[in-house]
Amino acid sequence: MNRKKWKIVLCLGIVICIGCLGVFGWITYRNYRTQKELEAISSSDFTQRDGEEPDLPEGIRHGDDIDFNELQKINDEIYAWIYIPDTKIDYPVAQNAEDDAHYLNYNYKNEPEFAGCIYTEKYNKKDFTDPNTVMYGHNMRNGSMFQNLHKFEDGDFFDKHKNVYVYTPDKIYTYTIFAAYKYDNRHLLKSFNFKDKEVFENYLKNVLSTRQMISHIRKDQKVTADDRILTLSTCVGGEPDNRYLVQAVLTDERDAK
Repeated sequence: MNRKKWKIVLCLGIVICIGCLGVFGWITYRNYRTQKELEAISSSDFTQRDGEEPDLPEGIRHGDDIDFNELQKINDEIYAWIYIPDTKIDYPVAQNAEDDAHYLNYNYKNEPEFAGCIYTEKYNKKDFTDPNTVMYGHNMRNGSMFQNLHKFEDGDFFDKHKNVYVYTPDKIYTYTIFAAYKYDNRHLLKSFNFKDKEVFENYLKNVLSTRQMISHIRKDQKVTADDRILTLSTCVGGEPDNRYLVQAVLTDERDAK
């Protein structure tokens, strides 16, 4: 190979290296920014965790501990907060009025952000009265958003962690987890009419009969088509056609104040 060709190869190599460094730098910056945003949420800016209310079951924070007034000044589409003990899942929940996929790419401040925000779609009302409320969150490599749902793949963790707490300005909802399993990527609220009791009952029967290596069912937890359930959905790494679901049934509802 003559000198001219070597120069071309060298230049191409330099360009490729610069491009790779640029991509690496952007990913590093994006992860740094995401982490800072999550630290802001998990700080005491919006939540106060000093002590428990004596009249509430262990593990439940009082509704006053979450400052929805401040959150809604930042983004008036925030309407709830989800908390799962012993996980990093401790986040505001939003719903966009126009685009169901909006919060895949926008954070709780409604700013463009790779990690997005925990969110529901317009198919669900914001008062958690639907038969099945579905929340979505990214499966982030740094363990944030809904990545920690995958902790429920471990049987011991599943057995020891039963509750999901959802807070709104007016209510505290306690859900008891009854199932955690891998599912396909169909849109649940488009695929099933959960308002039809027969459809809902058959759906629950299929869930409760799930048999997979990483599926777990809480057999002593009763759940019927007369109940209201919460479905938490996130991606499965390397499996774009699948989702990991953690499902819980509403077992307590009380005023936040």
